[in-house]
Amino acid sequence: MAERFDVVIVGGGIVGLATARAVHRRRPDLSIAILEKERTVGTHQSGHNSGVVHSGVYYRPGTLKAKLCLEGRKGLLAYAAEHEVPVRAVGKLIVATRPREVPTLDELADRARRNGVDSVRRLTAEELQDRLPGIAGLGALQVPTAAITDYPALASSLAATLQRDGVAILTDQRLESAAREPHGWQLSTYGRELRTGFVINCAGLHADLVAGTMGSRPPVQIVPVRGDFYKLSARFRTQVPCLVYPVPDPNVPFLGVHLTPTVGGDVLAGPNAAIALSREGYRPGQWDLRQLGRMMAYRGTLGLARGYGSFGAREWLRSWCPAEFLSAIRRMWPSTTPDDLMSRTSGVRAQAVRPDGSMEDDFVFLRGEEALHVLNAPSPAATASFAIAERIADESGFSGGVNDPNTRSIGGEGAPE
Repeated sequence: MAERFDVVIVGGGIVGLATARAVHRRRPDLSIAILEKERTVGTHQSGHNSGVVHSGVYYRPGTLKAKLCLEGRKGLLAYAAEHEVPVRAVGKLIVATRPREVPTLDELADRARRNGVDSVRRLTAEELQDRLPGIAGLGALQVPTAAITDYPALASSLAATLQRDGVAILTDQRLESAAREPHGWQLSTYGRELRTGFVINCAGLHADLVAGTMGSRPPVQIVPVRGDFYKLSARFRTQVPCLVYPVPDPNVPFLGVHLTPTVGGDVLAGPNAAIALSREGYRPGQWDLRQLGRMMAYRGTLGLARGYGSFGAREWLRSWCPAEFLSAIRRMWPSTTPDDLMSRTSGVRAQAVRPDGSMEDDFVFLRGEEALHVLNAPSPAATASFAIAERIADESGFSGGVNDPNTRSIGGEGAPE
């Protein structure tokens, strides 16, 4: 017999967990389940990142990224403080290493202030050297509000809190099929049948596929982008007390190889941004024939190659050649040697690509029949997750309590049992 829930959220990453929290806080009368295909929550993008809590400097004013980043970080930091999730306010330096990058610092400062990040200030080359004696730079933008956290710990805390509140977290449950019913959906996994009045798709790397399974036509397709990180030698623990970023390339939605202290005390360098041959291709050369075929058949892939071919080739080379990765680090920290590159880890980012080959740079939501699909939630989605969750709850119609006339009604007379 099928289990019955009012709302099912597909995907147990931070966005899915935060969404369950937002819906439950608005509608504690509803039964909610999270379907997670892995054995634990936060396994993929939520568990494979540098742990940065962004401030909102980079994003074009007026975009969802700009708005939700600032709103979300407030909610994240408040939750972390209440539930003892580790956070360190280390600050950030965005460093210009070439003359042509110096004017961009002023542009970023203006953008930050327009987004509501008022604490930024310019540093001269001399002030930068005083702040970080080992760095090479012609100037920098200082962002004191940037922080670091432990996102796997945040995901685990959210899961524990949700379970205490009665939300079902169903792990090791991959969605296999979805059938429309008069009052919602019947969802099938291996060994489980669920019926629900509403589905929220937060499946990350597989979000477009889940949307297609549910009969929607996504306007974008996910192309997986692997980012590699090197743990640096112990000497960097004292030399790099804050986040150190290069001035980003305005033509691509990636921030470049940067230096990141972690809450555990290490310093990471990365990530690059290499096209992966599998949506969970955490190792260079790892591939999935079916996923690769789907990617090659998508007409946006050709446009992506035309528009970003040279960039992609350089980033791909960094995955295979540590010397190329080292050269990116040395732009900002010239004393780095091959012996400083210790163990390597990788993550895979879900990058939405439009049919014309351009990369979608903002969050994308798609409304379906009794469903909402989150089709693009790249960085700073982890930082913004609590605000994204509120936006999802709004878009899904969960606007208030059960007596609110604007509140979504789930099921009703004749709803499947």
